[in-house]
Amino acid sequence: MTGAAKSKGWDELAKQVTAVSGILRSGQELQRKWTCMKSGAKAVAVEQKKELRITGGGKYSGLEASDSQQRVLSVIGKVAVEGVDGGFDSAASLLDGMCLNLVCDSG
Repeated sequence: MTGAAKSKGWDELAKQVTAVSGILRSGQELQRKWTCMKSGAKAVAVEQKKELRITGGGKYSGLEASDSQQRVLSVIGKVAVEGVDGGFDSAASLLDGMCLNLVCDSG
């Protein structure tokens, strides 16, 4: 999707949101608002996970995600917050393979 198409999509979404909320925002303002909402929700989720590691899964005494943050987290998904389980860096794997080949070829 091109930048122009994304911009047009955000503008259309802004019109729909304005129709429902009565708050006039441009597509760019709406996109910025969404980015801030995602960042805030991710920060709370990361803090909760960090605290759970410290307490060993015990009582959590830190920040609680608000209802809106919980909805944002459900939309963006676990991978957006925590990354891919057991993921690996394909570039690093490629480099490891290249180094292995160099060692084998030089021997």
